[in-house]
Amino acid sequence: MSLINHPNLLQAHCSFTAGHHLWVVMPYMAGGSCLHIIKSSYQDGFEEPIIATLLRESLKALVYLHAHGHIHRDAKAGNILLDSNGAVKLADFGVSACMFDTGDRQRSRNTFVGTPCWMAPEVMQQLHGYDFKADVWSFGITALELAHGHAPFSKYPPMKVKL
Repeated sequence: MSLINHPNLLQAHCSFTAGHHLWVVMPYMAGGSCLHIIKSSYQDGFEEPIIATLLRESLKALVYLHAHGHIHRDAKAGNILLDSNGAVKLADFGVSACMFDTGDRQRSRNTFVGTPCWMAPEVMQQLHGYDFKADVWSFGITALELAHGHAPFSKYPPMKVKL
């Protein structure tokens, strides 16, 4: 996270441990997440110009990550943050992955991670692995979430979504 350098990605300033806890110091995002804004003021979703802006800025972040060999693996409204000036930043790299393990570019990943409603079918199936395209699926689900105020199938429990 500390090596990430893009205006649309939330950067970590530093990290440290205190006892058994890991603390990561990041900029304060006063606007909160798009999910928080939807839940508090836009239950039926945002208007199209707002969605277009949020998606454009988030896509810039994903393009940067992919160009540097990373998959985010958890793109969703809850991970799109706004600062006090309205700048859009993609956050939460807790499940991101690098496609450069052991120095060579991997063709695919096989780990089952992410949030089920946003998870691409190939991630859920775990048959042949997945690559950057899994983020494209999540990005599309995020577009629906921003437009409707919720992700498809979000009213169901995670196990039912996977089925």
